Amino acid sequence: MLPLPLQPGTWFRPPAETMQIRLLDVAYPLLMAAAPWCPFDMEPTYGLFLRDRSGESSLHGRAVVAYVHPRLPAADAGLSVGDVVLQVNTVSVTADSAARVGQLIDRLTRAKIQPLQLDVLRGNERRTLALTAVPACHYALHALPTNLINGITDGRRIGVTQGALRFFSSDDELGWILAHEIAHNILNHVQNAKLQAMLRTFLVASGEGSDPTGPSPSGPSLEAQADYVGAYLMAQAGYDLSAIKRVWERLQRLEARQGGRKSRLAHTHPSTTARLAALEITLREIETRRQTGQPLQMGFKEGGF
Repeated sequence: MLPLPLQPGTWFRPPAETMQIRLLDVAYPLLMAAAPWCPFDMEPTYGLFLRDRSGESSLHGRAVVAYVHPRLPAADAGLSVGDVVLQVNTVSVTADSAARVGQLIDRLTRAKIQPLQLDVLRGNERRTLALTAVPACHYALHALPTNLINGITDGRRIGVTQGALRFFSSDDELGWILAHEIAHNILNHVQNAKLQAMLRTFLVASGEGSDPTGPSPSGPSLEAQADYVGAYLMAQAGYDLSAIKRVWERLQRLEARQGGRKSRLAHTHPSTTARLAALEITLREIETRRQTGQPLQMGFKEGGF
C-alpha cells in the first residue's frame, strides 16, 4: 500500500514521514508554474494543511495547522505551524475536526470568496489573517517505499522513490525529477501512451502489427518533450537549471560504481548522452530569453515541438 498522498490542496492530515513533506516543499512551486497548462487538473491553494489536535480539549479549537509551505499564501499571511483555527470567515469552527474545517475552506475557496479570513490562536493570542489562494496543478504526490532511484506518474499521481529522495539531496536536483514527471502529465503523455498501446494491440490482432508489448516508437520523443517542458517549469519555479546536468552526471557515476548496471531511471529513459545534448539547446534557449528580457514561454510549434 502506498503512503497517504500529500495532495496540493487546502488541507489534509500529513503523515509523519519527512520525505513526504520534502516532496511537497519542492513540488509546490513547480505545480504553480504548471497551472496554466492543466486547467482541468487545477485547483486554488493556500499551501496549508490541518490536522486534529491529539489528546487535548476542543474548548479552544480542534483543528491545528500542521504544515505551511514557505512560498505560498498561508506563509505570506503569517500563518504558522501550531496555530489553532478558531474561525473561518464568520463561521466558528472551534468544535469542528480538521476534515470539516478543510471542507469549509474548500467550499469557500471554490465559491471564489477571497480573501479567506482565518482567526487563529497562537499561544494565548488571537490573530486574524487574510489569505488569497493561488492556482496550482492538482496531482497527488507519493514518496514510494523502495530504494530504487526513479520517478513515475500515471497522469494524476506522481511518485518519487525514497531511494531517489535520499540520492538527490539537493532540492534543485529533486526539482528536476518532479518537473519532468509534471511535464509528462500536462502534456497528457500517459493517456497518449495508453491509446498507442491499444492501437498496437488492435493492429497485431488484425495482422497489421508486430509485438504489442514492445516499446512505443514515440517513447524517446515523449521523453524529449518532457525534458523540454520540465526545464521551463524549473526556470519558472526559480530552481537552478544546472542541477539538471548534475542529475544525469550523478546517475552516470552511480552506474560506473555499480559496474555499468543502470539505475531503473536510466532503464526507462533515453540515453544520458542524447538527452544532455538536447537539454543543452533548451538551456541556451532559456538563457537567451532571460538575457533579452523575454518571458519564459515555451517555444511550441504548431503540431508539436
